[in-house]
Amino acid sequence: MPDRPTWYEVTQGSELLQGDLLRACPIPRVLGLEQWPLHAGQPLEVDITEEDVVMVSQSCDLANDKIHDVVLVQVLGWQVACQALLAHGNTFARSRQFRRAFVAGNIPSLSLLHKHDSAPTLGWSMVDFHRLFVLPKPVVTAVARAAGPRWRVRSPYREDLAQAVARSCMRVGLPHEAQAFEREGEVEG
Repeated sequence: MPDRPTWYEVTQGSELLQGDLLRACPIPRVLGLEQWPLHAGQPLEVDITEEDVVMVSQSCDLANDKIHDVVLVQVLGWQVACQALLAHGNTFARSRQFRRAFVAGNIPSLSLLHKHDSAPTLGWSMVDFHRLFVLPKPVVTAVARAAGPRWRVRSPYREDLAQAVARSCMRVGLPHEAQAFEREGEVEG
């Protein structure tokens, strides 16, 4: 067994699995959505950006042609991600406590991807579940085929990524009015 777990395996070709990373994946963005409501036949402008993404659609659905569209999530290098968090006012992102919580999976909207130094290299990275993209499966298949060697998150890290997606989606924010419990909930004895 290696001294350090191997998070990734190198793959190439058109096979798609949950946990596949695609660098510079073309993502179409519709411009002018402030002109709501949209109407059938209305011309729209589209801008294409390139994003590093990881597939979060289930592997069984991808392999068995049970889905037409693939869900992808933005991946940012840690330095870029941290700067973005700081720009949005999250000064906690700079702290060791934040990184500790990040490593432990205690920040529901984010997930850590481990760095890997061999080619194709990958630095410490953040999966940001605030940035979801959906592309038709044939498009993602073509991008994967053209990508050459690319990373695929291995088991059990792939399942951990799937669990992180679920934690992000299943959060329930209840309107708790329990501040009185904080004052009155002391147990005697």
